[in-house]
Amino acid sequence: MKLAAKIARRLEDRILAEGWPVGHQIGRETDMATEMGVSRWTFREAVRILESSGFVVTRKGARGGLFVASNAHDFVCRTITNYLEFVQISPDEFANLFRGFGSFALMEAIDTLAAPERARLGAQLAALPELPFTEQVQYAADIQHALIRGARNPALLLFMDALTRITIHASIYSSLDDAGWMASLRLSLDQIVRMATAVLACDRRAAEAANADFVETCRRKFDASLIHRRLPLTPAATERAYAVSPPARAPKKVDRVEREIREMIIEAGWPVGANLGSEVELAKRFGVGRPVLREALRSLEQMGVIAMGRGSSSGLRVVSPDPAAIAQACCRHLRREGLTPVHAPPLLAILQELGVRDDRPSRLRGLFAHVLQLDCVA
Repeated sequence: MKLAAKIARRLEDRILAEGWPVGHQIGRETDMATEMGVSRWTFREAVRILESSGFVVTRKGARGGLFVASNAHDFVCRTITNYLEFVQISPDEFANLFRGFGSFALMEAIDTLAAPERARLGAQLAALPELPFTEQVQYAADIQHALIRGARNPALLLFMDALTRITIHASIYSSLDDAGWMASLRLSLDQIVRMATAVLACDRRAAEAANADFVETCRRKFDASLIHRRLPLTPAATERAYAVSPPARAPKKVDRVEREIREMIIEAGWPVGANLGSEVELAKRFGVGRPVLREALRSLEQMGVIAMGRGSSSGLRVVSPDPAAIAQACCRHLRREGLTPVHAPPLLAILQELGVRDDRPSRLRGLFAHVLQLDCVA
């Protein structure tokens, strides 16, 4: 590891060990660089690594400094999704695991949702039909997330959000025609409403049926995914998805560049070892300055998708993500989220049952099992 990466890991471990909450001021850059015995430039690079990971944020001014951030969950989900899309998981293993975890989440939600959560969910369901379609899409996503969160299992929430992100990518980069694409979207909305209605009614059989139908719709989206099928990405398909769900479009310039680099790699078929160009060439291609490009590249480097070479091997290269490093990142996040010894066994049981039914090797099941078998308990 580079020195900056080692400093980043030390700082991350310190945040976890101290249990600092989101918004806690960790310190000021100059003081912390001195404390850790490194130059300000090295410490700044370590901070940039953690910023791209979502663990910290830097604020300027008299009350500025380094603070604990709040979006580590999204970063880890993105890391899992990139890996699973890279190794090209099969539709069967995707659907089977999505169905198994989804069913467990709904059964847990029936048992554990508190009265205020049920009231909020009921209000969302009542308001949904009166909303414009674009708002219905976002409302339905919030409802689905609330159902998963209701299981109160950090590992389940992480895994389900990663699988859901794969479905979202499949919908954005879809080979379906407009009529088929819109029909699948409306079907998904209806099935999410059915799941939520069944949970509120404590109707386990109806919840199971709605979950099975929802997963089948997601599977069809997965089958039609340009990413999964390794087909060229079409701007018309992405613009169609962004028009229906504006939040899907990357709002910041850095996020946009990161997404476009990722799309470039996907469209090229994930050519491991391929050189995609120098910093100067890429900055010109995406119409941004090198600082913006470097920030976008840092995030992708942390996810294990690309590496920027130096010297004779200079240029951006596609690399194969390391599942062990991804599992460790998941574990560190789950430790921060308060995983306890009771959370892992039911999820491992689902993975084991699926493995008995399908004895073929599965990188999807393997990654999740590896995470759960690590010492992630807070």
